[in-house]
Amino acid sequence: MNPRLLATIRRLTPILFAVVMGLAAVVAMRQWQVQEYRKLERERQRLLADFQAPVRVLVAAKDLPEGTTLEASHLAEATVPQKFVQPYAARSPAELVGMVTSAPIAEGEQLLANKIRRSDEVPKSLTLSGIMPKGKRAVTIGVDAISGVGGFVRPGDAVDVLWTVKLPGTQQEIITLTLFQNVPVFAVGRDIKGRVTETAEASPQYTVTLALTPQETSFLLFAREQGKVQLSLRPKREGDAQAVLTPATSATFNAFMEAQLGLTAQAGAKPSRQVEVYKGLQREVVLLPAEGEAFTAAE
Repeated sequence: MNPRLLATIRRLTPILFAVVMGLAAVVAMRQWQVQEYRKLERERQRLLADFQAPVRVLVAAKDLPEGTTLEASHLAEATVPQKFVQPYAARSPAELVGMVTSAPIAEGEQLLANKIRRSDEVPKSLTLSGIMPKGKRAVTIGVDAISGVGGFVRPGDAVDVLWTVKLPGTQQEIITLTLFQNVPVFAVGRDIKGRVTETAEASPQYTVTLALTPQETSFLLFAREQGKVQLSLRPKREGDAQAVLTPATSATFNAFMEAQLGLTAQAGAKPSRQVEVYKGLQREVVLLPAEGEAFTAAE
């Protein structure tokens, strides 16, 4: 072979080798990129499959202890991917209102049919301590048809607690004030929240069990011994609203009555002034009219 040709081949061999290796690296890199792109696309499709079909379900609007009778305010809607919808998840409020929780349900947790029962299906072993909220204490007071709102207070209702007492002093003035507002009723007689017997309370005197903090419990018991405790039933639609109330005393009551009488006087006719006019021995009473009215005379 021509020596010059051999020398040229020897000189070009490293260059050709480098070109071939570069092309091989480019091809390998391209194949790696294609594979990674396919992996990313498969992952994207998997994620889209999880989130492309959201479903509306019902969740707890707040923590619900065991034995809670469900109301509309206890329910909230949430949208979750189909993949994360729990078995037995409820989707219609009509399925739940009036039902009773058979296990504690955390705020935001999906409401499941296997954790909810009808009130007549609640187990007889359900105890008051099992449904009391954390931090509360059950305290029972005796009421009658008057102080107990005619017997219409039922487990699951909320009441305000009023207190009437004689203030210490020479005049023994009476005062009525609202001790607590929006107190949940957990039992009436032996009927506890979530487990109501079929027989109504027959006695005109019965007991009501309320849920209060330990400090409020001591205040209520002190108030019961010093004066008279009265319950006031709250409407369910009112929720947790707290009203600013003025204690009823003789002063505030008199101010209230004066305001009412003042409004009545303003609504009635304005009092007329009268003048006595003598003509010789004849006496005549003339009523001074309001502006725009004619004079009238009275004997």
